[in-house]
Amino acid sequence: MVRVGRLENMREIVDRLGFATVKELSDTMGISEATVRRDISLLDGEGVLKKVSGGVMSLSRSVAIEPSLNARSSMNIEEKERIATAALKYVHDNEHIILDAGTTALTLARMLGEVKNLTAITYDMQIAAELSRFPDISLIMAGGVLRRNFGSFYGYFTESVFREIHVERAFIGCDALSPEFGIMSYTADDIGVKRQIIKSAGEVILLCDHTKLEVKTFMSIAPVSAISRIIIGKEISKELEDELTNCGVEVETV
Repeated sequence: MVRVGRLENMREIVDRLGFATVKELSDTMGISEATVRRDISLLDGEGVLKKVSGGVMSLSRSVAIEPSLNARSSMNIEEKERIATAALKYVHDNEHIILDAGTTALTLARMLGEVKNLTAITYDMQIAAELSRFPDISLIMAGGVLRRNFGSFYGYFTESVFREIHVERAFIGCDALSPEFGIMSYTADDIGVKRQIIKSAGEVILLCDHTKLEVKTFMSIAPVSAISRIIIGKEISKELEDELTNCGVEVETV
């Protein structure tokens, strides 16, 4: 494939999807992952697409499209591990916690094996599967309507579980974060669940990698002031860190 045509094809694919991993582009276009990475760097340098950890994002959409669960799993892995490790110190023996759906919360779930007599509530099937391996964790699964491509539940039945409980701490995620627009989601599906989780926790800790600050999504969940603490990668700019702090939240960079 001639390079100019290949670059244009890559741009069209990413614009259509909103986000694509290196492997997805390699498989779709029939070229090596090394070639994909070189082309992504070139398109990023020209300001046509945005290179992010694990893949590339479209710049042509005013509102981003939700990446697949597979795509999310390959993004910012090292940063998510740093965030989860920092969050672990806020999980204590003999407590009740909520783990929101998402890959950063999943990373934290995998680290909870040493916590004693912990009760954890989640609506994410992957997180539930991880927690079920630990004998000292009592697991409560909040079922409901299944989001088939994401392995989590939403709707009245999911919300009703969280409505009836109160926990010391909730660890939540988001699709985007803005000092102006607050915590945001790609769709309305899980907004009611997340809002109820915030109401049901004494302390709410947002686990957020820095790339969530670079997109604008469809729905606002809650203002930044609804969160007790944000744990985010050190890649965040000092300006944005200060803006978030001015919203009345503790910002912990890792």
